[in-house]
Amino acid sequence: MKKIWSSFPVQLIVVHVKYNQFLLVYWFILFSAVGGSFGENLGIPYLFLDPVYLDEVSIWGFIIMGIAVAGFGMAFNVTSYILDGFRFPFLGTLPKPLAHFCINNSLIPFSFLVFYVIKIIEFQRDAGVGESSEAYVKVAGVLIGCISFLIFLFAYFFKTNRDIFKVLGINQQLKIKRTNSQKLKAFRKLQSLKRSRVRVDYYLSLRFKVYSTKRFEEYYDRLAILRVFLQNQRNAIIIESLVLLLIFSLGLFQDVAVFQIPAAASGTLLLTMIVMLTGALSFWFRSWIISGVLGVFIILNLAFTTNFLSYQYPAYGLNYESTPAEYKLENLQEYASEKNVEASKEYMLEVLENWKAKFKEDKPRMVLITVSGGGQRSALWTTNVLQKADSVFKGDLMNNTFMITGASGGLFGAAFYRELAWKNLDPQAQEHLADISKDVLNPVIFSLLVNDLFIKFRNFEYGGFKYKKERGYEFEQRLKSNLHGLLDNPISAYRAPEYNAEIPLLIVGSTITNDGRKLYVSPHPTAFFNTGADRDHSKIQGVDFNLLLAQHQPDSLRFLTALRMSATFPYFSPSIVLPTKPRMSIADAGISDNYGISDATTFLHVFEDWIMENTSEVVMITIRDSSKEPPVEADHSKNLIQKFISPIQGAVKSWDQIQTIKNEQRFDMISSDYGSHLRRVEFEYQNQKSNRASLSWRLTDREILNILDGIKDDINQKALKELEK
Repeated sequence: MKKIWSSFPVQLIVVHVKYNQFLLVYWFILFSAVGGSFGENLGIPYLFLDPVYLDEVSIWGFIIMGIAVAGFGMAFNVTSYILDGFRFPFLGTLPKPLAHFCINNSLIPFSFLVFYVIKIIEFQRDAGVGESSEAYVKVAGVLIGCISFLIFLFAYFFKTNRDIFKVLGINQQLKIKRTNSQKLKAFRKLQSLKRSRVRVDYYLSLRFKVYSTKRFEEYYDRLAILRVFLQNQRNAIIIESLVLLLIFSLGLFQDVAVFQIPAAASGTLLLTMIVMLTGALSFWFRSWIISGVLGVFIILNLAFTTNFLSYQYPAYGLNYESTPAEYKLENLQEYASEKNVEASKEYMLEVLENWKAKFKEDKPRMVLITVSGGGQRSALWTTNVLQKADSVFKGDLMNNTFMITGASGGLFGAAFYRELAWKNLDPQAQEHLADISKDVLNPVIFSLLVNDLFIKFRNFEYGGFKYKKERGYEFEQRLKSNLHGLLDNPISAYRAPEYNAEIPLLIVGSTITNDGRKLYVSPHPTAFFNTGADRDHSKIQGVDFNLLLAQHQPDSLRFLTALRMSATFPYFSPSIVLPTKPRMSIADAGISDNYGISDATTFLHVFEDWIMENTSEVVMITIRDSSKEPPVEADHSKNLIQKFISPIQGAVKSWDQIQTIKNEQRFDMISSDYGSHLRRVEFEYQNQKSNRASLSWRLTDREILNILDGIKDDINQKALKELEK
């Protein structure tokens, strides 16, 4: 028993717990991510268990994951050696001391690898997609990547790291000449080593045999042992620096698909960088680590206030060189003035007349479509529902639809379907569902890792202006590629077809973080959205994009950028800043209304007289990516921490239902005015179980099938039958 508990691997874990808890925190993050305890609703575990590489889940993605996991494990070992190797003086007497340290410090990395392999097998088994043998091929990919990378790294360390025999010479005692200052410095280091020493009686050799630590230690000069550690530390820092340089260099090739590694691999690389950087800071500052980290943070914080490091993400197509537009209350009142509101109403009445002129009957049926946010899950669900609804309309859904409102992913799906119908590209074809569900996450996370965290060197041109390439650009380029370039237009390209009622109007809304108002992006005047019924006393609720940025080339705004403004997910998609004074920051439209109901009901209220006189009925098709009546959850707060965070967590969880209740109130009010003239048909992706598709921009095959099968639910079949009436 004594032999076990005094062995090197156990003592190393004790040292991590005592001196370097931060190293174990990173392992906790990885274990939690793979196990599903961290970010399951965002699909983070699936990024590890089903990685996409070059648009498919194959052995190559798992090989890259194996390399990333091995790299993180080696970063953990090397950083541990730099920080704590001197606490085990006997290592300096062994051949290949760093290799011995890594072997004995691999209990946690090896445990994670086993855990990762088990979770991959479980996921493939539970997914039920593909042959069972595929799981073992994927596991083999992880092991191949892991072992290959370890062989490469150990070959380097074996060749360059010096041991006691190289320092002293085999079978010879090296006489070390010391000056007085060197003697004093060596004496201090030896005293520090003696105080920091951790007793270990046994260690595991490179041949996986257990030996006593007394075999060599008593025969060699302690200063020579110290020199071994210093040389190994320098060598380890060099390899860490080279790894960081390699990661930075990848930023030059981020547009090349083969370099766009799986998102989970990028995340693991990010953790690897953090481990190495924190280890380096700990090595440099030692007992002053807290002061040192605080000082580095202060310096970086000051540096990011300068134009050199600080970067404000622009909206592509806008002119940021002209004088910023003043965003102040006086101007907002002007935008929402009676003159502008009435002008926008007159304009919209012309569009309504053009829409009516398409039909032979005097009073055609008007369709309004509202779609919810929810990332790629909502984009695919919206496209799926529109295909099925369009089949009920016998391909005439877009022709009957006057306006589409909503948020985030739902708007991407609706815009895609509208474009397919406009270009006569067989919008009901199944291949379009595959296009909208292709991975978007890999290039975005990769750009965040190798580009956005550092200085952005690369530029591109759009609308006659130059912008930096960052993850927002990568997001749009990926969607452009996935959707065959269909949405890559300036918003002005949609003015004529929308005005002439060739396609439905699509109103893109987003939230202004400065004051919570809504920004309405459209090629048409939208001032009628800006105020309530009582213009003199109502708070100004929205801002017309064209009026606000009239001097900044608003027509050239990229439509993909406008859609991205509505889908600004924290950290994943950067918050866009507009050329205003003060600078206006844009957030997800879902913050104000995730379902587009408020805009649709506002439109119905403003144009009630015309709609009642010129249409046979109004059908509002609502497409939600969540259930309107989810089961009531119990409060599971048990311990003190859970009770502390419960109020905040409850408020976040209930936000969706709060919006739903508010929207129901708005719809009930407008419905009382319209009576039987207004009908609502609702589609819901109802799955609230553990296999519910995640809120992400990357879906697994199982999630895609789950979303597509959602149309078979009773409530959605009933909705399709209602459309047939």
